[in-house]
Amino acid sequence: MKRFISLILLIIAGMLSYAGNIIFCVLDEPSTLYAVPDTGKFVDSRDGNSYKTIKLGNQVWMAENLRYSKDIPLGTSKSNKPHIYNPSGKAENVEQFGYLYNWYAAEKACPEGWHLPTNSDWKQLKNAIIGENIGSQLAGKANLWNDGVLERNTSFGKSGFSVLPAGSFDEKSYGNFGSFAYFWSATEYEYYSGNAYFRYIYYNYSGVVSNYSSKSDGFSVRCVKD
Repeated sequence: MKRFISLILLIIAGMLSYAGNIIFCVLDEPSTLYAVPDTGKFVDSRDGNSYKTIKLGNQVWMAENLRYSKDIPLGTSKSNKPHIYNPSGKAENVEQFGYLYNWYAAEKACPEGWHLPTNSDWKQLKNAIIGENIGSQLAGKANLWNDGVLERNTSFGKSGFSVLPAGSFDEKSYGNFGSFAYFWSATEYEYYSGNAYFRYIYYNYSGVVSNYSSKSDGFSVRCVKD
């Protein structure tokens, strides 16, 4: 009888252990795929603008495009002096999409304690995103993007970084509003001092692309904490 009871107890213990393993695996899988990011808020004392912030990996980034304009004139053409531009040429777009900055303005626009990200900073951000389709994960607000591979991807918006398609300013015209998001890097192009690197995400591709362009072009700015 004792041997029979002992056998029953061993079977029950084995069943509980097996069930426990199943429960652990089911609960653990989502957190492995998409870690929940730490979020916060930063208020720029220079103009009172408030920004959502996000911690990804060891970095803290603004989760919104910069809207700082104090002491930086609004431009109407390309310039090798600091200038800002309204996305798609419309002032009403600034509240949601931030300003477009030429590189000279971008270099001085981030508040104290923050800086324009270097190529190394952008690489760290990319490495902090788990899985593939990094562009889709970094993007946000699908209704603002033109229909394409980016916003159709099931990973869209997972990171909380919320990249928006503010477009660009080139020569005397605005382009790609709703389709492209361009962000300056602080890293200058090594073969020509008039160019600097940038990153971009666009509506029909789920990744992130690196390129370089004239410093007088107008792109969005995201600041990263020192």
